[in-house]
Amino acid sequence: MADREHKIDSLTAVIGELAKQMQKKYGDEALDVFVPILKEYGFHAGNRLTKKMADRDFPDRVAGWLEPLIKSGLSEVVEHDPTHVTIRGRACPLNLEGTNRALCDACMAIDQGLVSALAENEITLRIEQSMARGDNSCLVHFSV
Repeated sequence: MADREHKIDSLTAVIGELAKQMQKKYGDEALDVFVPILKEYGFHAGNRLTKKMADRDFPDRVAGWLEPLIKSGLSEVVEHDPTHVTIRGRACPLNLEGTNRALCDACMAIDQGLVSALAENEITLRIEQSMARGDNSCLVHFSV
């Protein structure tokens, strides 16, 4: 196996690598194929988490989902209120650093579905900064 900058050592990294390879081989049209699949997967994962965190409000559920990344210093909640959460990420679990914004937007369908389930309502996801497009960190807004 060729040396890689990032290890494919988690399901999230597998998803990112598959997305990169699909875009490389088939172009941006391939992204449209897997966006609804990733969103649905995220929604089901979020429903499982919501059941475990039923006693928490929306911002606390988002923090609970991110807890391993927060504890490791790779992510933080930088802003929250009952209907909005902003997170900063310092590493991409999908290994998309330095790729492109279209790939990031497509893969973030997982988080769109997951956080919608945590909010128990469809959310709006806005990516203000993205390591995929070369920013130093990611800044992502989730709003109900």
